[in-house]
Amino acid sequence: MVKPNTTPARSNINPPRWLAASLLGAMLILSASADDAGGPALRLEDLEVSAPRNSALTQAPTDSDLTARQPRSILTLEYISNNVAPTADYATIVALAPSVSNVETNGPGLSEAKHTTMRGIDDGGYNVTFDGIPFGDYNSYSHHTTSYFPAKLIGKVVIDRGPGTASTIGVATFGGTMALYSKDPRTELSFVPTLSLGSFGTKLGHFEANTGVLTGLQGASAIGSYQRMETDGYRTNADMKRDTWFVKYLQPVGKDTTITVLSSLNTITFGNPGTVTQLQIDTFGRNFGLKDNNAANQLDLLNRRYNYQHKIADFEYIGLDTNLGGGWRIENKVYTYSYNNISHEKPKLGSGAAAGQMLGSVKGNEYRTYGDTFQLSHDDERGTFKAGLWYDSTTNHRYTYGVNYDTTGADVIDLTATALYKAAAPGGNPATLPGASAYDYKYLLVDKDKPFHLYGEYTWKISADFDVNGGLSYQKFSRDFNATVNQTSGRQALIASRSDSKLLPSLSAHWTVDKDWTAYAQYAQGVMTLSEANSFYVDNANLGAINVKPQHSSNYQLGTVFKRSRFNADIDIYLVDFKNYAYSGPADANGDPSYYGIAQGARYSGIEAEATYYVGGGFSVYGNGSVNDAEFKGSSMDVPTVPRTTFAFGAVFDHAGFFGSLTAKRVGSWTVYDTITNPDVFGLGSSRSAKSDAYWLGDLSLGYAMKFDHGFIHSLKARFQVGNLANKKVQVLDGIDANPANAYTKDVFNVLPTRNYFLTVSAEF
Repeated sequence: MVKPNTTPARSNINPPRWLAASLLGAMLILSASADDAGGPALRLEDLEVSAPRNSALTQAPTDSDLTARQPRSILTLEYISNNVAPTADYATIVALAPSVSNVETNGPGLSEAKHTTMRGIDDGGYNVTFDGIPFGDYNSYSHHTTSYFPAKLIGKVVIDRGPGTASTIGVATFGGTMALYSKDPRTELSFVPTLSLGSFGTKLGHFEANTGVLTGLQGASAIGSYQRMETDGYRTNADMKRDTWFVKYLQPVGKDTTITVLSSLNTITFGNPGTVTQLQIDTFGRNFGLKDNNAANQLDLLNRRYNYQHKIADFEYIGLDTNLGGGWRIENKVYTYSYNNISHEKPKLGSGAAAGQMLGSVKGNEYRTYGDTFQLSHDDERGTFKAGLWYDSTTNHRYTYGVNYDTTGADVIDLTATALYKAAAPGGNPATLPGASAYDYKYLLVDKDKPFHLYGEYTWKISADFDVNGGLSYQKFSRDFNATVNQTSGRQALIASRSDSKLLPSLSAHWTVDKDWTAYAQYAQGVMTLSEANSFYVDNANLGAINVKPQHSSNYQLGTVFKRSRFNADIDIYLVDFKNYAYSGPADANGDPSYYGIAQGARYSGIEAEATYYVGGGFSVYGNGSVNDAEFKGSSMDVPTVPRTTFAFGAVFDHAGFFGSLTAKRVGSWTVYDTITNPDVFGLGSSRSAKSDAYWLGDLSLGYAMKFDHGFIHSLKARFQVGNLANKKVQVLDGIDANPANAYTKDVFNVLPTRNYFLTVSAEF
């Protein structure tokens, strides 16, 4: 067996780097023939100076749209570019929306988000898509918020709190979808540098070039950018360096077809502290993360040298959108993306022959995904028909092996008796015996995953004001698992496969009350495919005891949307019946679950609303809120990480070049358990539960933009942002010990940054 190389594989990054470089080179050459002819009326363009926003329709930080068939919040490009720090990631952006909470411990986009929840459903329980393409890890369906798309690449975010219609694709329609959309090329030739300085030693440079509309190429256009971000971070030794390349090219072919080519590449290195105890906060300060790498800390588990990550992620697609005539249209995207993470973590002091030495772990998670989304649609006066499919294939290599930092360094596999993982597996897995290829591996596996989604739906226009959408989707997920060493304490080998499928119906009605007021009702089923752990992480003798099914949700929702120039608002109520909650059975002799089973599940319910009122003179006031409840069916106990309430309010201003916003968001208390075994049983198998504290965070953004009719500089914009304006000292309870006597030393928190500042200047040439 060939051991994994801890350096990123060239085959993973050369194609996207080649594609990005080629497209950027072509864009710069073609820009010489750019023309200032206008492009399409609607583009997600980030203009330094735009028309004044003087209505509730244009100033709303979040709102829905009159065509919505389920609860929806939209965060526009104007909100992102004027009110969110340029260092942010998508989790920072969505935090304002109703029923959404987000925990960021290092500053806006300066570390991966810890809990980005929607209606209390944590990351992995809902889809995240980019330009309609689902992406994320396939072992648990979670997402790495800093690894793909910084805020400056995002043109819009749409949050759908529900499974959608049959044509909504992804492995986690269970909780809804956070849909990210890329920025489009500008219609005029331009170069746009952006420079930002902020708290925690944060520096960002973003350099964007646009070809404008190229009349010699049938109206083609392209945008390319490079971004460099560096920060020390709020937390000690939680530094980060990130480089991002991005290219998007639009090519019209005739009058009815557009081809889109997009490529992005992101590299990132950062110190990776974990949660902290109250003892650590009191001893080292609220911003404690990791310790310096010096001689005094050579044997300290929290030395920065032993706790860091390096990642490379890329994302590419070629899209085709063509009007066939007669109401028929084809939309197709062929795509690939990859993620390569090398993580240094879980240090421990050696013993025996390794006494006085520092041992540790190197964890690798590497995958490449190839896929295709295809949709055929037909629209006429009677209704709209859609049929399509989504398919992709992922090969995921994951491993963790032990190192001895004092004898072999951080990146060399250690096969000596001082290695971190050296006990042969019970049953004598030959690969784990002394001197064998997997002797030092905690786990070493390849997981091949194939989701398949086939759907059809029809929207029947019963009248000019009322329509009904009905559809069916067939979803299948296949997983082929090949572990030289399985991710269990027993470290056995395992070759196994699993396939699950589900037929999901959806039905919704949409009523146009008048031109600015609509209402909807929805029933739809969603699904979340089983994780790798719940499928295979048991002793081989217990594989037959696994009795799990994909998580399944039945959603019942009613809502209404009202939009006028002076006032817009939407409100909804929901009930979600969640089935097939996977839980771990009692531990076996090795400490692994003896089986995985499913409980009855839970019921989620609540009410959500958001509204903007235009006061006049460039001012609008804004507010949103939600009341959420989630209980396990069998025990009537709270589901963890579900905030009881979320509330936001604020004001937005845009007049005579000046713009700004003042917003505050409250996240209510949620329940934390030391463990959950079977949620059908009162007590859940836990020994202790506790409540996190509710908290408020306020943010201020002030800016000025000016346009120049003549000269080299076309426009200039400056903005000043303050995060956590009231300097709140917030620490969010993340995990607790079974013994309340250990709360001070073992309960752990995510500590949020204190007041922070960012100054950003951008220009258009």
